[in-house]
Amino acid sequence: DGSTPWEAAATGSNHLKTIVPMSGLIGVHDLMWRNGSMEARGAIMHNGVYGSFGLDGDLEDTENGCEGYLEGYYAGVGAYVSGDNLAWLGSDYWEERTFLDKAVANYDGSVYIIHGMQDWNVDPHMAFPTHNIMVEAGFDTKGLYGQWGHDYPDRNESHSGLSSGRGGEAYPFTVRWDWADDLLEWFDFYLYNKGPQPALHAEIQDNMGGWRVEGQYPPLDVEWLEFGLDQFEVVTGGTSVTPTSQLIISSSQFENETRIVGNPTLHIDATTSFLLAGTSGHIGVEMVLASSGMHLGHAVMDLRFHAGGKDGEVLVPGQTVNAKMEFFGMDVVIPAGDGIQLIITQTIEDYVPSPVSLTPITVDLTASSILSLSVVHRDCSDLFLPPMLEAYPQCSPAES
Repeated sequence: DGSTPWEAAATGSNHLKTIVPMSGLIGVHDLMWRNGSMEARGAIMHNGVYGSFGLDGDLEDTENGCEGYLEGYYAGVGAYVSGDNLAWLGSDYWEERTFLDKAVANYDGSVYIIHGMQDWNVDPHMAFPTHNIMVEAGFDTKGLYGQWGHDYPDRNESHSGLSSGRGGEAYPFTVRWDWADDLLEWFDFYLYNKGPQPALHAEIQDNMGGWRVEGQYPPLDVEWLEFGLDQFEVVTGGTSVTPTSQLIISSSQFENETRIVGNPTLHIDATTSFLLAGTSGHIGVEMVLASSGMHLGHAVMDLRFHAGGKDGEVLVPGQTVNAKMEFFGMDVVIPAGDGIQLIITQTIEDYVPSPVSLTPITVDLTASSILSLSVVHRDCSDLFLPPMLEAYPQCSPAES
């Protein structure tokens, strides 16, 4: 859990043969900041919570006290304001707590990633595109990705409480009673060189419960469906995005069942406020099923980071940028005859706009703003049924 597996791999120890990141994080800043946008805990989590374990007012504080504790008190708040890792200040606080690139460079072992697609604590952008990065770097890599939250794969009592759009539709097929057997097979081979080599693939579950195997994840055979936002109908709201606004736009119906996987994107033109001298802005987008409003996925961005990634720029009042937003990892099925809606607000989930990004912005719903859906063609014949579970209700016996 947490940073331990990836941090250990980053050290490059010759004694480390395998890691199993379960809700693992590839970097602390990577976890709590997304395109310059901060999770609510980001400014205080590292020192306010973890720091208190080391400096807690007893006699051992003199032994535990170190430079990192002091740095943490400015690094969290500073990154909240700037959205980046503060390298421009000469600070290496967040860089020291980034692990994936160091693991790729220094580690010489195998990786079994286990992550919930609905993990609310460690979002799945910690697993994707990490899985494919490790495969392409030559590491033996396996993944187990179910529609559970911040949990173990076999915790029935927890999975049964998953809500609609957050894994509820996939239950009880979220429960993987066999995952400990898989782990034993993994450890036997990579620690003791005993038994057959485990299959190096990704086991991924869609939001309706179906499990399938992919060689890599996201799959390599994705196709991209592009829609200009001029093809969407405005359901409610206007194009001005403020702390209290909500704009809902709806697609036309999909003729065929459509499976959206991985990280779809929304590249949307947005303009900072001229009247309020806005030098940034903030935008959150939720994708839901049109017929029911069921949550499918979400994306978030501070406009200073409109190009994506970790490097931002100060904007000027009235400037228009194309915000290249990427949705968090998702694997969802849109039934034939249904559609999707985008709910556009200033922020979403538990993300908090920087003080400099609170001014209103205006979004453009023309053809220059493009939603791109990464889709694959899979059906019931591609699914497998894990042990101790009944047949999928969405598949006829002849299909499965």
